[in-house]
Amino acid sequence: MKKILVAVVFLSIIATLLFSCINKKKKQPVPEETVVRTETLIISGPDVLATEEERESIKEFITKNERQITEFKHEIVFIDKINLGIPGGDNWVVRLSKGRSDFLIVYAINNNGIEKRYVFSIFDIEQESKFNIMQNIPGTHIGDSTSSIGDFNGDGKNEIFTYGFGGNWFAIVIEGYDIEKDDFEDYCQIPFRLIDRENGPAPVEFITYNDMYGFKVFYEQIELGLSYYTEPDPNSKSNKWFFYTWDKEQKKYIEIGEIE
Repeated sequence: MKKILVAVVFLSIIATLLFSCINKKKKQPVPEETVVRTETLIISGPDVLATEEERESIKEFITKNERQITEFKHEIVFIDKINLGIPGGDNWVVRLSKGRSDFLIVYAINNNGIEKRYVFSIFDIEQESKFNIMQNIPGTHIGDSTSSIGDFNGDGKNEIFTYGFGGNWFAIVIEGYDIEKDDFEDYCQIPFRLIDRENGPAPVEFITYNDMYGFKVFYEQIELGLSYYTEPDPNSKSNKWFFYTWDKEQKKYIEIGEIE
């Protein structure tokens, strides 16, 4: 009987110790991990502001009054009414084309005619890359160009996004209308590199990164000499992905840092 009692007491002690250890393990704090949250950002394009009849009417009006058409024989290959925040009339975006000569014109048009007119460079996708670098760029694409229109910074107005190509220098450019200057302002001008012209990926992707909205760019730092292209410093920011987000105070896109 004494042996049985001793055994019961011994087992009870063992059980108590085990239960105590289990509880201690449960109460130990779990170390927090740094979580980098990244997801693709969907940005809507401009609202449909014009009917087909309005487009045809404005197209006819511009055709009669635009010197590039009447004298230099360009033709309208894209037209739409967009809210860019330009006062004085409805805002219209028009792409004019003649062979390899393309450009974008933004108008403010009212009943009295053309109140304002702004001209932008525009580039053809196929001339710059076999891979469609625009396929994941949000907004309304301007035909087969490297430009798109959308509210990229969330301020309620639309901006113009463009992959700019000029010699050895490529840049991501986002422009928006500044009512105080009565002109368009560069919100960013970021050098980039095409990783692979044939297979991609695109050098820009709009994403949310750690709860910040913006885009990442495959950055290329290019140094230009007086008359020739020089290789960038190997310790520079080149050939890395960097994330940019909109800064309301500065009214421009700011660099947050490198992103894996």
